[in-house]
Amino acid sequence: MIKRKLILIMENKPGALVRVVGLFHQRGYNIESLHVDPVDDFSSYKFIEEKLETKFKENEISRLTIQTLVSDSLMRQILRQLNKLIDVIAVSNEETTYLKGVLLDENLL
Repeated sequence: MIKRKLILIMENKPGALVRVVGLFHQRGYNIESLHVDPVDDFSSYKFIEEKLETKFKENEISRLTIQTLVSDSLMRQILRQLNKLIDVIAVSNEETTYLKGVLLDENLL
């Protein structure tokens, strides 16, 4: 087991955080730490707006950072499961980024 850091860009809607934490709870994954911030500066997420052909508004998205202790195979499974959640726009770890159902080759967040 290795300590991992996940970064999620998600819609800032009621219940979004509960769905993410619920996914970890249902599958018995442990969250070591959790930090959420609203995104005010969208400049580092322009690639998401371009890929999804959308424009984010103020207080519309949040950045969620989760630290967890998992193996490599479990990490891939967690990334795929988080990517399926409706409120998640992008999810990334140290190596991989998923963007609304699309696997990107590099860590972009």
